[in-house]
Amino acid sequence: MPMNSKSKNCDINIMIRGIGGQGVKLAGTIIGQAAIIDGRSAVQSTKYGSAITGGETRSEIKVSTEKIIYPRITDIDVYVALTLDDLENYFESLIYITSNEVAKKIPKAIKEKTILAPMIAIAEEIGSVKAMNMVLLGILNQLFNLASPEAFIGTIKYLTDERFHDMNIEAFKKGFVFDLKKYNSKEKLLLADFCRIKE
Repeated sequence: MPMNSKSKNCDINIMIRGIGGQGVKLAGTIIGQAAIIDGRSAVQSTKYGSAITGGETRSEIKVSTEKIIYPRITDIDVYVALTLDDLENYFESLIYITSNEVAKKIPKAIKEKTILAPMIAIAEEIGSVKAMNMVLLGILNQLFNLASPEAFIGTIKYLTDERFHDMNIEAFKKGFVFDLKKYNSKEKLLLADFCRIKE
């Protein structure tokens, strides 16, 4: 059942969709490992195509403060679209997240539940559009309390090449502190609070 219908908020189901080369699989792996470092339970599954052909890449992550009994995601709480195609062909979810640059046209049915952030612009300011997935991690953690910032930073260091540590960590930090009120109404951000892990 979606979390806002539960008597106890303790877990979150996230789907991130993009194309090969956007770091979707890495983002999901970092979320899962950071959560485990902080003593939470986490499972992840990935479907991916080739970065060369731009095939679909999908990462599904479940994070919980309790033991996970059933590892598969049956209901999506947070749906992240990293391409316009993924946004237009969305899955049913409580909350939607995408970048301003992708959201040229938001489907009417999900417009009031879609949170925007200029993830590509932030990544480019740091030095590479490839850091967008790290910006996304910061935004997701700001909204949903997936793990401590320290656990994320330690996991980023562990799972990424040392040459890119500074850029990746800066991208995560900028996403974590970005003022989402610049592009989103108070009502949308309060809606996101239904999916925030509360301990």
